[in-house]
Amino acid sequence: MIKLSKNHVGILMVLVSSMCFAFVPNSAKIAMEEGSSLFFLIASRYAIGACFLLPVFFITRTSFRVPTRLIWRVGVAGFLALCLIAATYHAVNFLDVGLVLLILYSFPLGVALISHLRGKERISQNQWICMTMVMVGLVIMIFDGQTKINLYGLAVSFFGLFCFVFFILQSNALAEDIGSSSLNFYLSISGLALLSFLFLLSPQSITSAMPGSDRGVIAIFSNGFFYILSWVLFFEGSRIIGATRASLMACVEPLFAALLAMFFLGQILSVVEWIGFFTVLVSVYLFERFGTKPGHT
Repeated sequence: MIKLSKNHVGILMVLVSSMCFAFVPNSAKIAMEEGSSLFFLIASRYAIGACFLLPVFFITRTSFRVPTRLIWRVGVAGFLALCLIAATYHAVNFLDVGLVLLILYSFPLGVALISHLRGKERISQNQWICMTMVMVGLVIMIFDGQTKINLYGLAVSFFGLFCFVFFILQSNALAEDIGSSSLNFYLSISGLALLSFLFLLSPQSITSAMPGSDRGVIAIFSNGFFYILSWVLFFEGSRIIGATRASLMACVEPLFAALLAMFFLGQILSVVEWIGFFTVLVSVYLFERFGTKPGHT
C-alpha cells in the first residue's frame, strides 16, 4: 500500500481540482446551447454548490456560524469571485477566448509576487523562470495570435485578472481559518445574495431562462457539481502546499481540458500544441523540483 505524505496529498488535491475544473466550461457551453441564460447558469452553479456542501456541516458537525471578524472578508471574496466571472464572460465579447484565458491564467504570477513581497513565500530565480515558461507554454497551446486587440476588452480582462489574484489570496487565508468546505459554502451563499440584489435592482435587464432539454439540465447540474468540487479541492490543497504552488499547478487545467476534448470530442492537438502542452508540464515539474521556501520575514 502506497503511503502518501501530506505534501503529496496537497499536490494530488490540486491536480484533481484542475481535472474537475476542466469539465466546467464544457458543461456551461452545453447548458447555454440548450437554452440556459448566463444569469441562470451562474445562479444555479452557486445554488448547487451550496446544496452539495450543506450535508458536510451535519456530517462533520461544523457550526454554521462564521466568526464576526471574518464576515466582511467572506463578503469581499464572494464579490471578487462574482466580478471574476462577470469580467470573463464580458471580455470574450470583445476579445478572442484564448487571449482572455491567457490573461487570466497569468494569475499565479500575481499570487507569487504578492506572496513574495509580503514574506509569505520565497520564490527563487529558477522558479520565476519556470513560471514564465508555463505562461509561454500556455501561449503556444491556446493563443493563435490572429485576434484583433480591443483595448476595452484588454482592460476588462486585466480587471478579471486583478479579481482572480486577490480572490485566491483572500480565499486561501479564509480557508486556513474556517476550512475549504465552509469557505466555499459561504462563497456560494454570498454569490446568491449578490445575484439576488442585482436582480432586484434591474429585473427587466436580466434574463433567467432554464435549459429546455434533459441534456441541458444534466449540464447545469454537472457544471455546479464540478465547479464546487474543484474549488473545495483547490483550497484544501492550497492550505497544505501554499497559494503559489497551488496556483501554478492550476495552470495544468487547459492540459486536462485538451485531453478531455481528445477523448470525448475526438479533437487532435497539432504538433505546436503538443509542444506547448509539454512546455507547461515540464515547467510545472521543474518548479516543484526547485521548491518553494518558507517566508523570509
